Amino acid sequence: MGRYFKRYRGKLVLWMLADLFMALCLVFWSFFVKHMADTVYAADGLTGIQSMLILGVTFLLVCMLTEYGDSYFRARFLRAANGALEKDLMNRILHYDINAFNSENSAKYISILNNDVRKIDEMVFRLLPQTAGNVICASVCLVALLVYNPWNALICVITTALQFLPPLFIGKRAAAAQQKYMESLDGMNAEIKDTFTGFEVIKSFGVEEKIQEKSSSTFDRVEADAFRMRITQGKSIAISEGLVYFGCIVQMIFCAYLVIQGEITMGILLGALQIANYVVNPARQITSQLLEYKTVKPVIARVVAVLDGEEQVEATEKVSIAKAGQIQVEGLRFSYEENKEVLHRLNYRFQEGKKYAVVGGSGSGKTTLIRLLMGYYSEYTGGIYFDGVCLDDIDRQSLYQHVAMIHQKVFLFEDTIRNNITMFQDCPDEQVWQAIHDAGLTQVVERMGHGLDSMVEENGRNLSGGEQQRIAIARAFARGTEVMLVDEATASLDPQTASQINQVLLEKEGLTLIAITHRTNQELLEAYDEVLVLEQGKLLEHGSYESLSPQRKQLLALH
Repeated sequence: MGRYFKRYRGKLVLWMLADLFMALCLVFWSFFVKHMADTVYAADGLTGIQSMLILGVTFLLVCMLTEYGDSYFRARFLRAANGALEKDLMNRILHYDINAFNSENSAKYISILNNDVRKIDEMVFRLLPQTAGNVICASVCLVALLVYNPWNALICVITTALQFLPPLFIGKRAAAAQQKYMESLDGMNAEIKDTFTGFEVIKSFGVEEKIQEKSSSTFDRVEADAFRMRITQGKSIAISEGLVYFGCIVQMIFCAYLVIQGEITMGILLGALQIANYVVNPARQITSQLLEYKTVKPVIARVVAVLDGEEQVEATEKVSIAKAGQIQVEGLRFSYEENKEVLHRLNYRFQEGKKYAVVGGSGSGKTTLIRLLMGYYSEYTGGIYFDGVCLDDIDRQSLYQHVAMIHQKVFLFEDTIRNNITMFQDCPDEQVWQAIHDAGLTQVVERMGHGLDSMVEENGRNLSGGEQQRIAIARAFARGTEVMLVDEATASLDPQTASQINQVLLEKEGLTLIAITHRTNQELLEAYDEVLVLEQGKLLEHGSYESLSPQRKQLLALH
């Protein structure tokens, strides 16, 4: 996290200067108390009190301004550092390739951006400068204590040093407890995400009580880990507090002895005890802060792993393509696991502007094929070429300007129709309306009442499944996509709506369509230029529906 302190060192220095002025205010207050006590015992006490009143009011105003300045400069630094960290994390995650992103549960990324960033805000960006501020305060006040009485200063240093022992012995156990708590939070986030994602399934099967029991067990486990973490920290804090009071008792007895011996005045005693508190209390906070920092190290390590995980970030030195052209697949082989090949030496050429249906049973490799065409996976053998250019050499942003994928589950923002179609990119309204027209969305948008500024609600709940799919299609049309890969996009739609969606895609001139479909009725398959039949990762047959073998047609008719 040092990079953020370095990046915003100007704001950090201003914060530390404010802390220095705060420390000087404490020293002034100590001398104020001393002089007030001495004034009480002086012959002209009443006159002295009047001057002390003026001095006290002045001090009050200065102290208030200093306190505000400290809060202001702290807030400026935290806004800059937290904002930069959040943006850097999001930037890194967004530039993962698909395979790297899917290697972790998405709940982990949510946990990092929510829980971990907040932890770093509290225990790094706030805590470390506050620790430095406490060091400044203790140092300045220790110098002032030397002015009062060197022996008292020595006793203060010795008793204060004892406070730093507990974190040395308990720090590792506290860090381990924090790590266990973080892992529990990750598991809880993943379970909550699964529960809310499958909310309709839970309701339809009437298993609310079972899910509640499972969730309760998870919550209990998380809170048990949190309890153990807090108890471990509490042990260190309790010992440190005991040592603080031990130091205070020793200093008070020593100062009382000096007063009895006549070596110091009552004013010096009060001032010395006051300033000693400003050495001891910051030191006590430092010991607590050191322990807290040790517990947050696992959080820092996880965040840094994302920030510095260069091996997971997409390469940028690639070539751009002018068009997708024809797509050539040569000897394509792919495995998710070693010795479990999903695609076996696949060879095929997709002609520009033609429509292809990909059919086959579960596990036949259909989805794997189109995900490979999208460049989601890099660990394959053989070749994939767009317009003669190897996929491995193509910049992904360039590829996605020409190739789009439509999924069964459409991702929609809680935003306007315009932004959901353009994906927040600049696009003329005329082009957006044309995409809406081509996708068959015109009546839907007009019905919503505010044209392109009509709002799509969370998860597209004010749109039907078919309307959501049309937005996904319009999204690709607005970009001028030449190739559309469709992964059973109509599987959850009723036959009539599915037929309308298929018609939109099949009638789009110039579009290369490669569609996985579970609907294998003759009327639909005859509309495609070619049908590819996959089975266990092999291309068994391909050609127009009419050219397929009678046995194959019979099998397809049964699905």
